Amino acid sequence: MRDIPLKVYAAWPAPNYKDPITRGNELLIINIIFIILVTFSIVIRVASRMKQARPGLDDIFIVIAYVFTLGLTAVVIMANKSYGWDRHIWDVPLTSIRVASILAFCAKLTFVCASNFTRLSLIFLYYRLIKESTIKWYRWSIHFGLIFNLAVFVVLLFIGIFGCV
Repeated sequence: MRDIPLKVYAAWPAPNYKDPITRGNELLIINIIFIILVTFSIVIRVASRMKQARPGLDDIFIVIAYVFTLGLTAVVIMANKSYGWDRHIWDVPLTSIRVASILAFCAKLTFVCASNFTRLSLIFLYYRLIKESTIKWYRWSIHFGLIFNLAVFVVLLFIGIFGCV
C-alpha cells in the first residue's frame, strides 16, 4: 500500500475510534447466506457426479474454486469485523491499516484464483459436453477460451502481486 500523504491526513475529520459509523452487518449476512448456498450446490454437484460417473476435471476445478471462495469469504469477514473495512478510513486506527492492507492483498489474490478456477470448471464442462461432437469450430473456440482464461489468470495474478510498490 502506498503511504497516505500528510496533506490528505490533514483533510480528514477527527477520528472516532470509540463509536464509529459502520455499514452494519449486511456484508456478514450476505456472505453467510451465499456461502451456505454455494456449499449446498457444490455438495449436490459432487454427490450426483460420484453416483453417476467418476468426477471430471470440471468437478475438480469447481472444488478448488470453492476452497478459494471459502478463503475469500473468511478474509473479507475477518477484515470487515476486526480491521475496519466497515467504516471510513479516518475511523480506522493507524495501527490497523497495515494489516487491513495485507488482507486486501490476500482478498484480491484469492478472488483472482476463485474466479479463474470457476471459469476453468465451466470450460472443462464444455469439453465434457462436446466430447463426442464433430463440430470442429466449437472445439477450437473452447481451446481459445481455455488459452485466453489462462492468459488472463497469469496477467491478473502478476498485476495483483507486483502492481503495488
